[in-house]
Amino acid sequence: MDEYVTLAARLARSGVCAEVNTSGLRKPVGEIYPEPELLGALHRAGVPVTLGSDAHAPNEVAADYGAACALLRATGYTSYVGFDRRKRTPLDLR
Repeated sequence: MDEYVTLAARLARSGVCAEVNTSGLRKPVGEIYPEPELLGALHRAGVPVTLGSDAHAPNEVAADYGAACALLRATGYTSYVGFDRRKRTPLDLR
């Protein structure tokens, strides 16, 4: 957990956004990336997140976003960010 806190603090200082990616649900690992403990550390450090599904087919676009939003809420997030022409836009979790 100390490594997660250190990483989250560094990411917060750098101003980056972390991606919550659902593609792991379609792979043998069977889970969303990053795992909940790291995601919680990112939230506590103030690191914003965006959503991704690593789509390689039309049916994979936004796949399992409901599960990703539930995970975000469970780890303390109330919003995520979208991007348009490299500009961040905060979006409420629904």
